[in-house]
Amino acid sequence: IQATDNLMKHPDVALILATGGSAMVRAAYSSGTPAIGVGPGNGPAYIEKTADLPLAVKRIMDSKTFDNGTICASEQSVVCDKDMEDAVRAEMEKQGAYFLTDEQIAKLGKFILRANGTMNPMIVGKSAQVIADLADIDIPAGTKVLVAKETGIGRGHPYSNEKLAPILAFYTAPSYVEICKLSQEILHYEGAGHTFSLHTRDEKMVDYFARRIP
Repeated sequence: IQATDNLMKHPDVALILATGGSAMVRAAYSSGTPAIGVGPGNGPAYIEKTADLPLAVKRIMDSKTFDNGTICASEQSVVCDKDMEDAVRAEMEKQGAYFLTDEQIAKLGKFILRANGTMNPMIVGKSAQVIADLADIDIPAGTKVLVAKETGIGRGHPYSNEKLAPILAFYTAPSYVEICKLSQEILHYEGAGHTFSLHTRDEKMVDYFARRIP
C-alpha cells in the first residue's frame, strides 16, 4: 500500500487509471496526480438471442473460474431473455455451473456479505466447493460456479453485488429493452464505468447497448 501511494505521488507519473475498491479510488483522487477512477467491477453479461450459446457460456465460465473469479472484470451476473432461460440454464449446468435452491440462495446470501454490506473476505478467490463448505451447503462434486437466481438489485440482494469468487447472479427479463434497463440499474448500484459484456451476432444490439450502458 505504501509503495502504491508513493508511486501515485511520484513526479514522473502523469496520470492514474484507478480501477478498484472505493478506498483505492479515493487515494488516487487525493494523490495530487490527475486520476480517472472507476469503482467496483460489477459487470453483467447479457446472452442475447443470436449468440452462439455454448461459446458464450464457455467464455463466461472460463472468465469466472480464472483465479476463482478474483479479476475485477470477471462477470458478476448473467442476464438472458425470459424465453431463453431454460436453454441458458441447461447449457450452464452442462459446463459445470450449479443452480442453488431457494434455501441455499438464502443461506449463502447471508454468508457472502458482512453485516456492514461489504464482501466477506473469506469467499475471495476460493473455489465453489470451499465456499459451499464454509456456508454449510451441499453441492454436486465438480461444480465450478455457483449460480443464484436473483430478482432484485441493491441492499438486501447480496448477489447483485460484486463477488470476487465463482458466484454468479442470474437474471431474466422479457426482452432486450428491459434487459438494458436492468443492466443499467445493476451498474449504477455498483459498477458504472467498469465492465459490461454482450454476447450477440446482431450489430443493432451492439449499437443499442453501446449508446445506453454506463
